[in-house]
Amino acid sequence: MHHSWRFSVSLFFQLGIFLSCQIVSCLADASPSGLQWELSTLKAEAAHGEETLSLEFSFSNPSSGSIKITAIEAHCGCVQVAHPELPWIIEPGTAQSLPVDLNLRGKQGRFYQEIMVVVGSEQHSLAVDIMIEDPVHRPMSPQERAKNKQQAMKDSKAIFKGQCATCHVVPTQGKYGPSLYEAACGICHDSETRDPDVPDIKAKIKQADRSYWRAWITEGKKGSLMPGFSKKQGGPLSGSQISTLLHYLAAPAAK
Repeated sequence: MHHSWRFSVSLFFQLGIFLSCQIVSCLADASPSGLQWELSTLKAEAAHGEETLSLEFSFSNPSSGSIKITAIEAHCGCVQVAHPELPWIIEPGTAQSLPVDLNLRGKQGRFYQEIMVVVGSEQHSLAVDIMIEDPVHRPMSPQERAKNKQQAMKDSKAIFKGQCATCHVVPTQGKYGPSLYEAACGICHDSETRDPDVPDIKAKIKQADRSYWRAWITEGKKGSLMPGFSKKQGGPLSGSQISTLLHYLAAPAAK
């Protein structure tokens, strides 16, 4: 009986050692610990009008075994990932990079896209997070402001041309009433950094009549920074747009 007890205890410990070895062996035979990414999300800023941007994900294989990348998937055609032919074998102890080319044409504001890297049964989620400069609300240098003012004094319609159109024409498209006021008028007249020659007109809203506002909006004023915004005067606004703007600005008609 005594020997039987000793045999049972010995068998128990041997079985425990055997199972521990099997677990360690299984872990050793399993896929390597995985790729290590320096950053899984790349953040950057892009200037307005910038058409392309190139970024690079850095990663390494810190394990003692090779790692096989079997697939790399981007969810948008505007994201092109440059990589060797798949499967891509990442040797142990090596560092690599994954270049990404972004097509930013026509993009505004935040541009966020995900990229999936498949390693065996695992998926590594990467992302690019780009903030594209807002041309309307970006800070303007004193030099830029002085240059723009000089051009506008020579030709009040200069704000409807070239780069200036990005701020003074494009935002007005498809806008009416209050939203049109913000896009066409408020950008200059409500700005905290407006030029001294640009008046604050808020106090006159709903105080002046339609003829007052119509003259300023459609014809502008020669020798000033105020251009005529009607299409007949070379501006961007249609007759229907101006009508809704007048309705928003003008004092109610006397009954």
